Amino acid sequence: MSTTQSREAELLTLGVLMSGVAALALSDFVSPIYWSLPVIAAVLRVWRGSRFALSEMHASFIGWFGFLWVGLELILGRAWVVAFTDFLLILALAVTIESATPRNHLHRMLTGLFLMLAGAVLTDSVLYAIPLTALMWFIWRAASCLYGLEQVGGDLAIPSVRQDMQSSSIMVIITLSLFLLLPRFDIQSKLQATQPRMATTGFSDEVKLGNFAHDLDSTVVMRIENLDTDTLHFRQQIMNRYWRGVVLSQYQHHTWKQRPNQKTRTWLAEQDVNMQKVHTINLHIALFREASDHPYIMLPNGLTTIQALHSDSFQDDLGQFHFAQSPNRRLRLVMQLAPLTHTSDIQIPSTIPPQADEKNTHVPQAIQTWVKDTIAPNTPAEQALQQLNQTLHGWTYDLHVKLDAQTPLASFIQMQRGHCELYASTLALAARSLGIPARIVNGYFGGEWNDTGHFLIIRQQHAHSWVEVWLNAHWQRMDPTPASRWQLSSIQFPAWDQVWETVKLTWYRYILEFQNQDRENLFKSLIHGLKILLPWLLLSLVVGFVVYHVYQKMTKYRKTIHLNRHQYVIDAWLLQHGIQRESFEPLSRIETPQHINTEHWQAWVKRWEKVIYQQKPLPRIRQLKKQLKTLES
Repeated sequence: MSTTQSREAELLTLGVLMSGVAALALSDFVSPIYWSLPVIAAVLRVWRGSRFALSEMHASFIGWFGFLWVGLELILGRAWVVAFTDFLLILALAVTIESATPRNHLHRMLTGLFLMLAGAVLTDSVLYAIPLTALMWFIWRAASCLYGLEQVGGDLAIPSVRQDMQSSSIMVIITLSLFLLLPRFDIQSKLQATQPRMATTGFSDEVKLGNFAHDLDSTVVMRIENLDTDTLHFRQQIMNRYWRGVVLSQYQHHTWKQRPNQKTRTWLAEQDVNMQKVHTINLHIALFREASDHPYIMLPNGLTTIQALHSDSFQDDLGQFHFAQSPNRRLRLVMQLAPLTHTSDIQIPSTIPPQADEKNTHVPQAIQTWVKDTIAPNTPAEQALQQLNQTLHGWTYDLHVKLDAQTPLASFIQMQRGHCELYASTLALAARSLGIPARIVNGYFGGEWNDTGHFLIIRQQHAHSWVEVWLNAHWQRMDPTPASRWQLSSIQFPAWDQVWETVKLTWYRYILEFQNQDRENLFKSLIHGLKILLPWLLLSLVVGFVVYHVYQKMTKYRKTIHLNRHQYVIDAWLLQHGIQRESFEPLSRIETPQHINTEHWQAWVKRWEKVIYQQKPLPRIRQLKKQLKTLES
């Protein structure tokens, strides 16, 4: 193998290996320390070439060190999946800096494939498609470079890029066909005991007043897709719904906590969860939840049914809905919702009365003073609560208000500005001071409509707190936060963001969560489309066949006429030089005309016969005359 070919093989196998490293780096399993080392080594290898290399023996020491290090990680309690990825990346470092030999090139390609397979299981990012495409390209070229040269039959040239593009398109078609035909396997549920989970900020079992604004950003928490056909109706009904999560009842030292709860009902896996006895179904939605560390399901108001959960789940006496164990990383829930106007929109058993934590516990003096100063004496408790709620609506919403950490509620009441947890805490404690049981709920409200993909996005910045009060023997929702709360957004480029979120939802929906039902629906759509288009396709084929043959006949006829004109010009030129040619006599059989160079004549005849017998375009008459004149000179 020549030096140029060796250099090309070096770059191509490094490309295979780095594609695998990039795929695994997209998951949150791998520490940047592990994947950055082979990347740095690859950069140095490309820059310094073979001068930055170790022998096979020294590189194998790095591989054995990785094996022993992973064994130590397992002994120290590191999850086996994470330890395995660490080993693969240490092995990638070893084969990156190993001297360039045929065996090392093979090691790089195999390691890159293993890294890509690990990334396929552990990565749920749409960006995974980029290293996957790059690996397909690099491994195709590398295999041609390494195994298409120095064979017994002689050296084979490396295929051109254009030829590879044609072959790659065939590979893509075969891959798509296999993707549609092969069944899907549930890998994620096998990893849920070991995989790390990304925390969802703005949602917690414990809230300390004053820290709400520091964690909210534009990270997507949920995407809600319409499974019906009426997009306009879906948008009108899905917006402005509350997504109920954690209920917090215990208040102590400026901190809200969840009280101990008890199971009230359990649902087994693959069983529909019926939340309400409502026959009016308004929306049929699919909820895609991002990776998170809590087992709660967000309950939108008006929820009637959750279809066929994959694991056991239960509801507690706070109305919260839990998975019995940590859910899969990629969570898709199919729900049915009642119209927004339906009265029974809180999924809480009304027969469970408030407990001590939700009644009149210790209320800060600042709240009691504010209630006394705001409400007229002898005002009924329920009416007083409504007045307090209206008063809070008139204050200013401010995510970045600076409060006194020692007395946050007193500071909030004095400044009359703050975020939703301060509003909810103030109203809940004020209700308790009036003798009305109350608690706060953490969840999400509203969301952001995506005009590109026609679905709803709920981000961390949509995290919200509101109040539930016990009135008329059931829990009722009250939200004291000013409406200006929902005019805030941290999206810098809305148009690009909508396109990107649509791409990600498409990736989750039709790649990661592509199910048997999706496959059946796709085939049904294709068959239905073929039934409609089949007559037109057959007619187009017949018309195209006829037009093609007519065109061939016309082209042949026109060329015959043109050829006869060209032959007439050539025969006239030969007569001028004393040669009379029969129509059936080829030019290669006649003598060289007088005063014409023999070599030039034979070269011209050879070119002319190529034009005739290889069906090449005929030159114009003017060009032919010019060629014959050139022979005379």
